[in-house]
Amino acid sequence: MTSPNPTRPSSPHPTRRSVLTRPRAPVIEHALGIARDWCAGQIIDGAPALGHAVRVALTLGRHLPAVPPELTAAILLHDVLDYRGSDMVDSTIARQCGQRTLTMVWLMYGEHTAMDSYDTAPAMALRRLERLPDLVAAALTADKIVSVGYVLRGAKHATDPAAYWAARRPFLDLVPYLRAFHTATAHRIPTTLAAELDTLVRDAETATT
Repeated sequence: MTSPNPTRPSSPHPTRRSVLTRPRAPVIEHALGIARDWCAGQIIDGAPALGHAVRVALTLGRHLPAVPPELTAAILLHDVLDYRGSDMVDSTIARQCGQRTLTMVWLMYGEHTAMDSYDTAPAMALRRLERLPDLVAAALTADKIVSVGYVLRGAKHATDPAAYWAARRPFLDLVPYLRAFHTATAHRIPTTLAAELDTLVRDAETATT
């Protein structure tokens, strides 16, 4: 049996085009090809890494239908730096997807620095977030919506919620950063996108109370 295609619409008769509906811009096709190769065998949020990236792209597209194709391509590729060396990433993405896509890939990946430093240097982390271009901030918000939503859905279906959350201490420790991220970026992204993340972060803040 062939593997499901994560880029297909969820309905056979979608009411409107998604950002990944064919015909796709060449830069998106190139990004999908790279991501299929480099993300093969990798898991994010309990599913193939490419599926995670596709969900992020579709989430952003619901709130921002006119997503530049270079940004969609960057979303599809934003985790590949975990799987390939920076020299290969730079040369391959610049050649096949263009410098703008490569720049946005690095900006998305670089947000990890703000995340990792927030506990010890919150002011520096916030400055990094404030310097993010608006479109990149929107893409990162969509990424967080997908990941936080995955964790919260798992909690809803857990037979032992206390044990579920006890095993996810790193996620709970990250919640203050997620709130800070939302506060720093909400005014620069689509209102509905910011509101969706706000709801999820609020649910995470009260998850163990």
